[in-house]
Amino acid sequence: MTRSLLIIVCFSFSFNLVLAQGNQSAAQGDVLKTLQEEGSGDQVSVEVDSLLVSNYNKLIAKNMKSSGIPGYRIRIYSESGIGAKQEQQQMRARFLSLYPDQDAYNRYTEPFFKIYVGDCRTKSDALKLQDLVRKNFPSPIVVEDFINLKSGN
Repeated sequence: MTRSLLIIVCFSFSFNLVLAQGNQSAAQGDVLKTLQEEGSGDQVSVEVDSLLVSNYNKLIAKNMKSSGIPGYRIRIYSESGIGAKQEQQQMRARFLSLYPDQDAYNRYTEPFFKIYVGDCRTKSDALKLQDLVRKNFPSPIVVEDFINLKSGN
């Protein structure tokens, strides 16, 4: 996987070199397809293994399915059992009333009802938020998650 990633990075670098030499029309479309196309003059032609193409396409499909970008959130609630769903809703409402500038997300991962808060791009931001919410919510936990990118970020 690391080797495939390295090869993809090399292809991306080569693609940028091609663009820098004046072929701006190649900027549209798939990088791998553009590099594989035969050209003349100052264009680059690349032959790649079918396994690399397959892995590349799987990576593209996976990225298209995921919403958001990698980041961090704080888990402030995780319970199961009778009444956990109602408690989850009450905790979320309480959080939003205390921190109206932050977002809160309900999730159900059998058998747990969970609440995640914040959209932190860095772990440092997440740790700051964790310290802030610790006053009102005991045992907050920083977790990696796909976050929503806000227009101000």
